[in-house]
Amino acid sequence: MRCPAVLLLLLLVGVAQAFRICAFNAQRLTLGKVAREEVLDPLVRILARCDITVLQELVDSTGSAISLLIRELNRFDNSGPYTFLSSPFLGRSTYVEKYVYIYRPHKMQIQESYVYDDQDDDLFTREPFVAKFTLPSKDLPSLVLVPLHTSPKTVELELNALYDVFLDASRRWQSEDIILLGDFNADCGSLAKKRLGELTLRTKAGFYWAIPDGEDTTVRASTHCAYDRIVLHGERCRRLLHAASPFNFPRSFRLTEEQALNVSDHYPVEVELSLKLSRAGHGARPLSLAALLLSQLLLLLLLSPQLGLGA
Repeated sequence: MRCPAVLLLLLLVGVAQAFRICAFNAQRLTLGKVAREEVLDPLVRILARCDITVLQELVDSTGSAISLLIRELNRFDNSGPYTFLSSPFLGRSTYVEKYVYIYRPHKMQIQESYVYDDQDDDLFTREPFVAKFTLPSKDLPSLVLVPLHTSPKTVELELNALYDVFLDASRRWQSEDIILLGDFNADCGSLAKKRLGELTLRTKAGFYWAIPDGEDTTVRASTHCAYDRIVLHGERCRRLLHAASPFNFPRSFRLTEEQALNVSDHYPVEVELSLKLSRAGHGARPLSLAALLLSQLLLLLLLSPQLGLGA
């Protein structure tokens, strides 16, 4: 099969794309904070890099902060539209937060979600808000995300309890493809390296910590801590993993430390999965006019034996 035939085949069946999953502690996100241009602009640019982001520390009680953010995100990035799903406020005291999934609905759909039931043991300061996504991909038709923002005072307790959340989600949906992610506070003064190595999520087989211990996920030059993590489970997730890293947005956006701290004191962390997304998937957008014309041209070439371009 010659070159045009190969190109047509790739166009019709789809080529592998980088599917980026991110987690970002946006540090006490309120409407007043989002409304500031020096915050909104880099925040939108951060979110626009990701197919799905688990946003943490949304503390806005008006509901307007996330609406403003989504509106500006859809105006900025032509690969949208974006939508979101928010948890209820979670916390034990007057200080409460929400987890928010911000995602591209033409690439995935939320099939089901729930807040983990922790009432009996009360191990989590903010219970995980678990969601199952369906994707138009034979490589990975569904994926479960389990976000957690731990309290620095109870990191070891909460991270060990996170294994029970994994088991609950796995049994509920009969799924092995699960990603645990968020601000785990899993380093420096919050969790000694020896204790880190003894966590259930470290000693049980099948878990891969994609953001390693030596990374720095903090904005301040005075700190070097791998607080924010992404942990993969499932053979397909591991096989499809292309890259994983914190995103140093101050360097990418040429911000000073002071400017970056207006946005957050954390870097986002992200993983890229190499997926073949089906054109026929739910919510998938149709071929562009240019792509459609190209496919028709290649088809004509293949059907023209006098040109000698057939298989």
